[in-house]
Amino acid sequence: MSAARRGKRRATLPSRAWSVLAASVGLIALSGAAVSATVLNAGGSDGVVTHRETASPEEVLEFWTPERIKQAKPAEMPVQPVECVGRQWFVRPHCW
Repeated sequence: MSAARRGKRRATLPSRAWSVLAASVGLIALSGAAVSATVLNAGGSDGVVTHRETASPEEVLEFWTPERIKQAKPAEMPVQPVECVGRQWFVRPHCW
C-alpha cells in the first residue's frame, strides 16, 4: 500500500531547496572538471614521452657497440616530492 493511500504525506523539499541542491551539484561537477583538466594538462615537459622503435633487433645490436654502451649516460628520471605521496597531492597544487 502506498504512503498516499495510508494517509501519510511524503517528505518533500520546497522548490528553493531543489534550486540550491541543483546549484550545489552543478558547482561540484564544474570544480571536479576543472581539477581534472588541470591535472591532465599539467604534464608539460614533465609528462610521459613514448617512442616506438622501428629498427630491427639486428640494427639495434649493430648500433649499440661496446664503445657506445660505455659512453651512454642514463636518462634523468623525475622524482616525486615526499609531500605529494598518498592522498595529500590533491590539496597541494605543485603536486598536480
